[in-house]
Amino acid sequence: MVATINASSAEVNKGEQVTVTVTVNLENESRVVDVVLNYDANSFEYVKGSINSTLGQGSMTVNDSEEGVIRLSASNATVSTKAVTYTFIAKENTDGAVFTASGLTTESGEALTVDNVSVKVVEPVEEPTNPEDPDTPANPEQPETPSTDNTQNNEQAGSETNTGSQIVDEHGNVITKLPQTGVTVFQIAGVVAVVAIIAVLVVRKIRK
Repeated sequence: MVATINASSAEVNKGEQVTVTVTVNLENESRVVDVVLNYDANSFEYVKGSINSTLGQGSMTVNDSEEGVIRLSASNATVSTKAVTYTFIAKENTDGAVFTASGLTTESGEALTVDNVSVKVVEPVEEPTNPEDPDTPANPEQPETPSTDNTQNNEQAGSETNTGSQIVDEHGNVITKLPQTGVTVFQIAGVVAVVAIIAVLVVRKIRK
C-alpha cells in the first residue's frame, strides 16, 4: 500500500487557511483504515469538523481532543484510492510547520508510512493605499503657501492708502510729507488756509 501527504500551498499568510490531504492507495481489500495526523499546534489551528474523507462509505470516527493530533477511523473502505482532507488556519509565523501522517493501519494490521510536508507562514503583504479612500490618501495634501506676489508688488511700488482724511503707507504709518518735495502736509494746509482768508477778504472788498 502507498500513502502520500501534501498541502494546498507551501506558503500561506498569517490568518489564511491551508488544507492538508493524506491519500491512501489500498492495494488489497481492507474495510477499516486508521489515520493519525500530527501538526504544529503553535503555528496552526485545526478547523473542527472540516475533515472531508472518502475513506469510508459507512461510519467515520474523529478524535481531535488532543491538541496537535487528529485521529480518524473509517470503515467500509474499498479497494481504491482514498483521501482525507483537513483544514487549518495559520496563526503564527514560522519557517516551516511540519504535518506528519502516522498510525496508518488497515483492518489486516498492515501499516503505511508517508513523508512529512511543511508549510511556511508569513505576514500578509500590505495592500497599497487606495487614493480614493479619504481616510488614507495616497498623497497627503501639501499645506497651501500664502502668495507673496501682492505684498512684494506693494512694497516695491511703495503704494499708499488714503484712509479717511489721512494718507498712510503700506505699513499703516501716516504720511506727513509729500513724496520728493519734502513739504509737510501741515505746511500745505496752512498755505491753503491763508489763501482762503485772502480770497474772502478780496470778495468782501469788491462787494463794498
